[in-house]
Amino acid sequence: MPTIPFSYECSKDAGFVMDPNEAKRVGYIIELEGFQIAKMNQDLHVCVPYNHEGTLGYTEFKPEADPGGGPLKIVKVVGVIEKFEWNGGVGDPLKFEFYVSQTNAHNIKAAQQTTLKTTTVKTLKFWICDFDQETKRWFEQAYPKSKPALNGLITGKENPELDVDLNPVAAKDGIDVNVYKVTMGVVPAANEAFALHFANSSEKPVAKSWGLKVGDLAKVY
Repeated sequence: MPTIPFSYECSKDAGFVMDPNEAKRVGYIIELEGFQIAKMNQDLHVCVPYNHEGTLGYTEFKPEADPGGGPLKIVKVVGVIEKFEWNGGVGDPLKFEFYVSQTNAHNIKAAQQTTLKTTTVKTLKFWICDFDQETKRWFEQAYPKSKPALNGLITGKENPELDVDLNPVAAKDGIDVNVYKVTMGVVPAANEAFALHFANSSEKPVAKSWGLKVGDLAKVY
């Protein structure tokens, strides 16, 4: 059976500061821990447009109400995603391009410069949402479904696919906050399997397997 690739371009600008007059796809690295770095700081406070009742993809990812009384929700994240790619195979890497704070960027660079002793990713939580133009609703487009977090390995043993650009860029034009771009690829660890949620509309979610494990992956839909 042929695999179906997934590729999502997210708006960096909207990820940091959403324009209430626009509806652009946004995504976040919620938690990240591994490759010699303790749990990375959730030091970016952003507003998300998804305002349905209940929680977002994770029970831990509970937005606080906008102090201004608006429809947006405040969340604390590690990074703002600009691009997500997965070729669809159970062993194919999940590839991310995302922006982090100066502190997190320097921690990653320090780990690189000392040569990674381990490429293990202990915790990876990500979440992407988009706007359905037909139903006029925000919906969850991609996140880990079977478990709240993934674990795996940075792609490539000799040349790990983990890089950070220490050239600062503005979080958004007109905002005096600098962030730093990280590129990362993650493959599943041996004997680990997860279900990933994907959707291209608010009505038709699907679950796809990532990783291989003895026994069948539990159905989640």
